[in-house]
Amino acid sequence: MSKVKFNAAQTVGKFENEEGETKYNYLSLGVVLENEEGHLSLKLNALPLPNQKGEVWINLYPIK
Repeated sequence: MSKVKFNAAQTVGKFENEEGETKYNYLSLGVVLENEEGHLSLKLNALPLPNQKGEVWINLYPIK
């Protein structure tokens, strides 16, 4: 049985809140699963788009 270890997301924009702090907008892309043997797999529910440099960065956030 696989266990969800991380959420996968892409930063798609940023903005300043009312206090002048920079905040970021994220697009949820999928999850990272770990199987019984410790192998990790990335399951995408959406395809990420490349940035201005043609790069694709996916951020992994631990499940809380």
